[in-house]
Amino acid sequence: MTVYKAKKAAGKIGLYALVLIVVLPILFPLYFVFISSLKNMSQVYIMPPQLFGFTPIWDHYKYIFETQHYDTYMINSAIVAFASTAISLILGVPASYSIARFHMRKTSTSILVARLLPSISFLLPYYFLFSKLKMIDTYSVLILSHIVLSLPLIVWIMSSFIADIPKELDEAAIVDGCTRQRCFWNVILPVSLPGLVTCATLSFLGSWNNFQFALILSGEKTRTLPVSLQYFVSGADIRWGRMLAATIVVIVPAIILTMALQKYIIKGMTAGAVKG
Repeated sequence: MTVYKAKKAAGKIGLYALVLIVVLPILFPLYFVFISSLKNMSQVYIMPPQLFGFTPIWDHYKYIFETQHYDTYMINSAIVAFASTAISLILGVPASYSIARFHMRKTSTSILVARLLPSISFLLPYYFLFSKLKMIDTYSVLILSHIVLSLPLIVWIMSSFIADIPKELDEAAIVDGCTRQRCFWNVILPVSLPGLVTCATLSFLGSWNNFQFALILSGEKTRTLPVSLQYFVSGADIRWGRMLAATIVVIVPAIILTMALQKYIIKGMTAGAVKG
């Protein structure tokens, strides 16, 4: 029994060590960015960097919120991300149901091809089109451009997810008197909750972190958080403390959202991976 307990303890230690080896390279950069945002300018440039034992300050955070209007940038990012995600789900989930249930393979292939195209290929046509329509620096143009990025992703994920739901559920609902529309709303959507949460999270994060489209299509009124990071870089120097504080402001909401919904995201991403 003692030998068994020793082997079990050694196995746990080995597992924890393996987890630490995998997690440390991921968490250390986040820790380094956070502590650097709490240092004054002279401490930021100390080499080797001081990881512990310094007096934290919050001056950089006060600066970006009091003088750089970061509360406005957060509101802009939230409006664009929530609106583009909601509209993409409203359009994409019914389309996914049709593709999955009626075997629309050509449509599915076209959507996959659209998903694989580099997003920057849409940017130049968008700029010329919306500048002619005088829509640059509006929420609508940012929301529309982000929908074009997130909609193929949602259709791609949800069509595969719905395809794994047994058709017998649809047939039983139709036998009971449900129309196709009511079957979709009352039967398929509740079962598809993990997939919906996964798609919503990925769409929201993609919009929240988008830099290219926001850089070209936004302006003073609709500037989002990722775009604001570039203003801490000048020809003379880089204001590292302020930039790192702004970086924390950008990534913390994404981390909180992912951690809060990780149970549903894991279910959605692994649905259909194991079939008996």
